[in-house]
Amino acid sequence: MKNKLHTTVCHAELVTEPSRSAASHHYLSRQRIKLLSFFSILCSLFSVPSYAQTYKWDWAVSGGGPLGDTRDEQIYDIKVGTDNNYYFIATVYGKNGVQLNGQSVKTYNQSISVAGGSPDIFLFSTTCDGNVRWSQAIGGGTHDYAFNLVLDNQNNVYVGANVRNDYITPDGHPVHFSPTDSLQNPDYNNQNHQDDLKTSFLVKYDSNGQFIGKKALQGNDVTFSTYYSHLLELAIDSQNNLHFIVGLMKGTHLDNKVTVPNTVTDYLYFLAKYDSDLNYVSSMQLPVTNGGFPGQGTVGAVKFAYDENLNQYYISGYRHVGGLVPLSYDGSAVENLSFLFAIDGTDGGLLWHRELYAKPVNNQLAFAWMTSLQVDTNSDVYFGGKFSQTIYPPEPVKIYNPNDSINTTYSFIPPVTTNVPIVIKFNSSGTVQWVKTPTAFAPGKQTNHTAIQKGLALKSGEVAFGSSEGNFQWDSFTLNYPYGQGTAPTLLRFDKQTGTTIGMHSIDDPGSNKTMTALAVDRDGNYVTGGHFMDALFSNTPGIAPLNSAGESDFFVAKLGAYACGTNSTEKFNNIKVNVYPNPTNDIINIETDETLLNYVVYDMNGREIQNGIFGSSNQLNLQNATNGVYFVKVTTIHNNVATVRVIKK
Repeated sequence: MKNKLHTTVCHAELVTEPSRSAASHHYLSRQRIKLLSFFSILCSLFSVPSYAQTYKWDWAVSGGGPLGDTRDEQIYDIKVGTDNNYYFIATVYGKNGVQLNGQSVKTYNQSISVAGGSPDIFLFSTTCDGNVRWSQAIGGGTHDYAFNLVLDNQNNVYVGANVRNDYITPDGHPVHFSPTDSLQNPDYNNQNHQDDLKTSFLVKYDSNGQFIGKKALQGNDVTFSTYYSHLLELAIDSQNNLHFIVGLMKGTHLDNKVTVPNTVTDYLYFLAKYDSDLNYVSSMQLPVTNGGFPGQGTVGAVKFAYDENLNQYYISGYRHVGGLVPLSYDGSAVENLSFLFAIDGTDGGLLWHRELYAKPVNNQLAFAWMTSLQVDTNSDVYFGGKFSQTIYPPEPVKIYNPNDSINTTYSFIPPVTTNVPIVIKFNSSGTVQWVKTPTAFAPGKQTNHTAIQKGLALKSGEVAFGSSEGNFQWDSFTLNYPYGQGTAPTLLRFDKQTGTTIGMHSIDDPGSNKTMTALAVDRDGNYVTGGHFMDALFSNTPGIAPLNSAGESDFFVAKLGAYACGTNSTEKFNNIKVNVYPNPTNDIINIETDETLLNYVVYDMNGREIQNGIFGSSNQLNLQNATNGVYFVKVTTIHNNVATVRVIKK
């Protein structure tokens, strides 16, 4: 399943940070400065230019079951822990036959229809090397969904789960949060329903997937007519506080701190903060009117992010979900299909508002599906998705606030006409920094197959975008599959400062329903990807066994690597202390930690694994057979904590 990579440990993320301001450098710790200096010297010795890494598909894992329709089972979000383990959230359909990496997993949903039905929320984790660590499903009632997860500094996992208990029959199929924790079946005759009718929960698991607890956001006065709620995505700050937006109907909610009057017939939206023990901290009502946020239960309709540096929140999405959903925020009405709001974290007021406009066709708003949102450490904002431009020759497309078009309009003419992928970079004030679309069609082509463009990930010098490519050219990079073959899941890499394309990495196995839907960057600078596929994937990738879907579609996760695990980390993996001596060494090295050591892997300067083993009665390893030089030793403890140390053999 895995390929070992043969690349240098030098990396642009260690050498230069062009997106940081001069002032922000003062916040770097002395330890990080020393680390950056060391790697700057090391990389200069090898004369490795930025973006010169060789990326390669390293491993892939699939999951899902025989039920569900096209794109039903897919990856929605990926996070990487300080332990460099990967954490995923997906959907699965059905109670029987669901697998992860070929192994049966526990799920709860009662779907029996091959097409349609209702999903479970599915969480799982792998190591950096692609080994599955654990999985948990949330669901069992009717439609259960969550579109992101967050990690605290101990790698505990938090999910904002929207669930529906099955109250159709007296026995029902109650919602489960683990095999041992579930909601009771609703009782028609019981007026004090406790949690059985509640639909929005904060849920917490530890880093090993063990259920810790849940917190219902609604109060105990919910009824069969007012049990609906709408929890958007979660964000987490440096103090491990959870931030989220939730729509609530009449009743007393949020740990009895908020009351929605009985006169309210629709959602009121609240921006809330809870601590890591799932206790209420604060909340404010948001000035959302004229409908509300669209897409309850719709894949990726609304995205949410928090910039702790500026105390600003961002909400983005599209509002055509089974019809055009009206939406206004703080008196600023949305006119087009996609939107982006920047919100003041102090009072909830609107800071700025942007939309994407292309010329309507037949008096219908041009399609625009903005699926991805990321905020950088220097407060730049990245916004991605696709829009429709079917007029030829192409006409100008605008990014603007329709309520203040004179002062906010940024115009560009797309080089291609079809369903056009797009990435936009804003600064924190809403000014467009650059716009990136395909620069041309592949030779001889005039269209690209329709596909989802979804997922953004940020590194210090680049931004990655999840796409599905067949016949687009991005600067000097292109694919050119024959008509009828479809598109291939593709990771596109752009220079953060200019938007210039610096890499295109496709899974060379095109089809009609294969695409990336989520991206992340691990602690070494590798990319972790996820998406969905039908039929087969990785059929043409040497070293990776092909994945085959069990039903209409399955999800996949895969690593696009340039560095071996643990050899290029720019951060501490965890809090364990490691002492290595003697260093430099002639052969034997001793390793001291506060925890019992389990195993080790030794990598050379090119990321090649040269030695591995299990610690016995002593915490020693022997480098006698290694040539003189610099090595990286990754050690793992019995608690699955990981640390990597640099060792010199002389």
